[in-house]
Amino acid sequence: MKAYMAYSREVGSEECAFLVFAESSKEAKELAWNKMPYDVTDEYTDLAIRLIKNSPWIFEEMKSEEPHIIASPKTCKRCELWGYELNEEGYCGQCECDIEDEEKED
Repeated sequence: MKAYMAYSREVGSEECAFLVFAESSKEAKELAWNKMPYDVTDEYTDLAIRLIKNSPWIFEEMKSEEPHIIASPKTCKRCELWGYELNEEGYCGQCECDIEDEEKED
């Protein structure tokens, strides 16, 4: 099983993206197109599928060994993006650095 991000090319992955677990990108795209909880795009050709590489923590989100979609994966408390490893407080590495920099400035 591999992890993929499904999103609209036109809108971009930052606006609306789903986490998809599937065996191949073709299976991920079919699953995303047919089973998304709400419409991301009206055009099949606009639906993008991107393999999420080198992110073993993303598999903590996996609900079963069957291909499936997760509409709301865990996100960073600050930037609200997902796909990044989160620390104990729930922040991604970039936001953690930004918070530390802001604390130093105060």
